Amino acid sequence: MNCLFCESQNIDYTCEKCKSSFCINHIATTEIHQCRKHNLIYSKVKAAERNYKCTVVENSSCPVCNHILRLERLSSGQYYLECTNPKCPETWNSYLKTPGLFFPTREKLAREAVRYKLVRGNRLTLCNKKLKNIVGKEVCPNCFMDLLKRASLTNFSTIMNSFNISAQHMIKFIKRYIEEERIYGIIDQKNQLFYYISNEIREQILNKFHDKGIIKVDDLGIMLDMSSDVAIKVIYKLINRFQIKGSFSLDKKIYFTQKYIMDNLIKEIKIKGRISLKDLANNFNIPKELTKSFCVNLMRAKAVNGFFADRGNEIITTGQIYKEIKKYSKDTGLFELSKLATKLKIAIELARKSLHELIKTGSIKGLFTQRREFMTNRHLEKRIQEFAKAYRTMPLRELSNRLGVTESSIEENLAQIISRGDIDGYIDMQKRLFVAYSVSSRPDIIKPVKQPSNGGKIEVVRDYDFVGGQLHFKVAVRNKSKMAINSVKIILDVPNSYKVKSLLITVPFIEAKNSRGVDFYLEPKECGISNISGTVIYKTADGLKKTVHIRKKEVQIICPLVVSCLSTIEDVQIAIQDLPNDARAFLIADLDPRLAYRAAIRTIKRFEVSTVTSHESQDAKGLYEAESWYCSEEKVHGGRVITRVYVSEGSQSLEVRVWTSHTGQLTGFLAKIIELLFEEINLIRKIKSDEREKTIDIMAITQNLAEISDYAMLRWKAQNIRNKLHDTFIRVRRVIGEKEAILGRMEFWLTELNKYGKDDKISDEQADKLVNDVENFKNVIARAIKI
Repeated sequence: MNCLFCESQNIDYTCEKCKSSFCINHIATTEIHQCRKHNLIYSKVKAAERNYKCTVVENSSCPVCNHILRLERLSSGQYYLECTNPKCPETWNSYLKTPGLFFPTREKLAREAVRYKLVRGNRLTLCNKKLKNIVGKEVCPNCFMDLLKRASLTNFSTIMNSFNISAQHMIKFIKRYIEEERIYGIIDQKNQLFYYISNEIREQILNKFHDKGIIKVDDLGIMLDMSSDVAIKVIYKLINRFQIKGSFSLDKKIYFTQKYIMDNLIKEIKIKGRISLKDLANNFNIPKELTKSFCVNLMRAKAVNGFFADRGNEIITTGQIYKEIKKYSKDTGLFELSKLATKLKIAIELARKSLHELIKTGSIKGLFTQRREFMTNRHLEKRIQEFAKAYRTMPLRELSNRLGVTESSIEENLAQIISRGDIDGYIDMQKRLFVAYSVSSRPDIIKPVKQPSNGGKIEVVRDYDFVGGQLHFKVAVRNKSKMAINSVKIILDVPNSYKVKSLLITVPFIEAKNSRGVDFYLEPKECGISNISGTVIYKTADGLKKTVHIRKKEVQIICPLVVSCLSTIEDVQIAIQDLPNDARAFLIADLDPRLAYRAAIRTIKRFEVSTVTSHESQDAKGLYEAESWYCSEEKVHGGRVITRVYVSEGSQSLEVRVWTSHTGQLTGFLAKIIELLFEEINLIRKIKSDEREKTIDIMAITQNLAEISDYAMLRWKAQNIRNKLHDTFIRVRRVIGEKEAILGRMEFWLTELNKYGKDDKISDEQADKLVNDVENFKNVIARAIKI
């Protein structure tokens, strides 16, 4: 015969009615055992485990409430101490609470208990008094639970009369079986009732949580035939048992799941764009602080792309911010960021960031003035037209000062106004003077679109080439007529992927049967295929204005995808003889040449390239001079890409030269290098003077280790590798001290490399080992200097 609950064969009780048997651990009994000395009560199971003797530790005290302690034992056999005070504030025991004492033997527990002053003396002295047996009544758990399951509602009196037990014992048995999940329900001690909830009813309630996300307390009370207070207890029990996150409304009439609240918050925020947290909270009748917490989580999870506004009292989406900025820009034209932020009730930094994003995407066209104001292009053009109408001639510098914008911006916008015909005039580039012939008196009226003239006998040709990482776009205007033309304006239409100093060039006149060419230098910002076109506006001898379109020219800028390749300096010197090349040089008078050299190397190393060779020395005058070569292969076409960096303190210059077979790739790759190089140089300028030497050492260590790895894979000359390793060894010792273990490993390699002759190459076996050690050097050094 086995126990109904645990299959144990140590049967303590068998029910005469249902014939179910139970072990001592699962029998429901009112029998207790008492220590008369300490007036402590033990259950039947606890008393049997202690051999019916009291286990109170004499001369002990609880660190929380100072009550006496009792020796307890875990199911695993570990001993621990427990407070005997049932009202102890923390229900203290040494197993779960500080200091965490539980040991397999009493002796070890005693030593630690004495150490933490839980016990006075040097050992555990137990009471060991025999417990007094107070006979009680044994109840069949199976019959007890059958009675509870017969109806959804059971009176306490019915249960107590059926088993002849007190209310205290009855509640104790019910709580035990609820904790063991043998039955599910709510104890209503106020009304002396037990509400049984079957598994089917519980699943129905859980389905409401998951499907609808909202539970009304009154509806649940009607469904389960219970009061609202008890229904709330049911909800609390379910959300605690199944970890259902959510919130009650302030009046405790509705429970919303977190998913329901968040889904509706997302929907409401996206519809309104801007809404106060108070209104959102009122939609669910939940606390405002809780609503704000939900909104924070939504923004962190990127479910809502928005920000807090009005000092945290509103939430506004990014789209709404953009919409309100556009409207404010259209209405105002010229404004300070602080006024924009005040109008939108957002932070100044958020206003600045959002405005920059709109400018970047072209949604708003304008610029920031020197007075820290933002001016739309429309407002700027309006002001320029007002000045042109009033003064007719004005220096660009004067216009710049009056409007608070740069001369280049004035020149660019003037070119656009002139090209549209809103102002009849030209820009004298030599005198930096704007001259207006006439100004439209009704600029706001939409003019009928005129079909551009074919220009008569005026021909426009265009072509391009690549120079110094820039696109050189040349436009030639050929006057094949018998009369001269004047006020010739060449306006280039360039996509945003290029940076250009000026889009307008003016030629005063072109004589009959003559031509004039103008040059535009464009700085590529992105790779890809672009179409560049433009317009030529001129006046004939009789004052008639005509236009000729510059036909689109397709230009391809290629940023090659490169992979490292292993080449020697001899291979590279032969390869560059047949490859096109281009270079960019910079003055570095305000920089330490060593730092400039490291910046260039860090820039090149952003690409997947291999170091061919590098050399630092002094010229005849004792000034710093450095040179390095790098090689890679283009992934798509397979051609070589060779790069050279040269720094000279004497000429105060840094030169980057690139060789590759495709001119579009040449310009694109060189332009990308220059862009990244400027970033590195700007970082270097921020380095403090007292940290400069350490920075140079760290950069040199990083560069040297990369080059040693490349040299080893190339099976390069051992003495060249040794020279790089020796320089690294000196710098590492200077930066991280002489106690690092890797210094010993570096000395080992210096000794090994010294064994090679002057022109001997490193062996394959040692090269592979050195590459692995270099990777370890990098990791150790990075941790030591916390890069």
